[in-house]
Amino acid sequence: MSLPLYIHGSSDVGRQRAQNEDSFRVAAQPDGSRLLVVCDGMGGHEAGEVASQVASDRIVEVIAASSPDNPPRALYQAFVEANQAVLDAALTRGAPGMGTTGVIAWVTSSRCYVGWVGDSRLYQFRAGGLIDRTRDHTRVAQMIAHGILTAEEARNHPDAHVLVQALGGSPGVQKSFKPEVWTEPLELRSGDVILLCSDGLYDFIEDHELYPLIEGRDYQDAVTRLIQTANERGGADNITVILLVAGQPEVPRTAKEPQEARRETIPDGMPLLAPAPVPVPVSEPVVQAPPVSEPRRREFVAPGVPATPAVAMPEASPGRRVPLWWLLATGILMMGVGIALGLGAANTPAPEPARGTSSQVETDAGTGALTPAAVQVPGPPASSEQDAGVAQSGPPEGMGTPHTTPAPAPPGGSRVTESGGK
Repeated sequence: MSLPLYIHGSSDVGRQRAQNEDSFRVAAQPDGSRLLVVCDGMGGHEAGEVASQVASDRIVEVIAASSPDNPPRALYQAFVEANQAVLDAALTRGAPGMGTTGVIAWVTSSRCYVGWVGDSRLYQFRAGGLIDRTRDHTRVAQMIAHGILTAEEARNHPDAHVLVQALGGSPGVQKSFKPEVWTEPLELRSGDVILLCSDGLYDFIEDHELYPLIEGRDYQDAVTRLIQTANERGGADNITVILLVAGQPEVPRTAKEPQEARRETIPDGMPLLAPAPVPVPVSEPVVQAPPVSEPRRREFVAPGVPATPAVAMPEASPGRRVPLWWLLATGILMMGVGIALGLGAANTPAPEPARGTSSQVETDAGTGALTPAAVQVPGPPASSEQDAGVAQSGPPEGMGTPHTTPAPAPPGGSRVTESGGK
């Protein structure tokens, strides 16, 4: 969609020059597009003025005759032919070194194609902010790009306006001649501002000061305001300005971002709340992490004595070893039970077995327990020394109940063994 374009240009000699060597053109093309050109001549009295006029006229002629199918290529060709026209004019006039800068904006519909040679500039502003700008073809600009100088140091550098490219000029400048043309256009929106100018403007007005000087003003009044400010700050050079405002005649004021409704936040000093759990999709299995328990305390527990002599050994689960302290405690417990049983059996007087009986069961009158009788096997009678030894094996006084060891059984007979013996 085509935007209405409001364009105004003006040039001023400044306050310290006797002649204006700048030149500009605002030309309507046959296809309805607009061509904006600013040239800043150099080379002394009359020579600079001629160079800028020759270059700007030739650029307009080439663009008018070119096809709009490839605007960047047309701009490049216009610079090449303008350069040759300046060289021819310098040769005819006998003014070697005569040259000029040049910056072009070719606006078709809502697109702006840009090309330049030298240090005349183009700015694009949107909503009060600078969104694009050409780069100078000067020696200090190259030094800034290589980190040799800062932008502030370059401003006061003696080579601040020494060009490395120009239309015409010295053989050294011609050796590096190569116009710079952006292959992609600037996309214009309603309210966008395009500013073309010579160095007589931006030498006295910083980039960040340009838009505040013109916002809210009519496009013609904005041009007057810029030139007036440059003159008020010295006007040491010729000043040329072309201003284009897309979609409206006034330069839009700086856009103010709409303020959203204030949202309440957690007051300062309030402890942070635990984060809300993240919902898990139903299709995915929910895996809960095992609860983290406190580390166990290692404590030694003395084993107790069970009421019955039977002691169950713990089963060792696969991959689990029975603790050593459990084995020791169980062994001591079983040994104590055995000793207790042995002492009880020793205190009970064994009845004299009847001869010729294979087996006999007697009842302990004191406890009511059944005790097996001694099994007698026919054989030679025990010697009197063995009998005497058993009968006289009483404990010494004060030593308690003795542990009686039975006489060995004859060969082929049964042996009765007491549990708990060593």
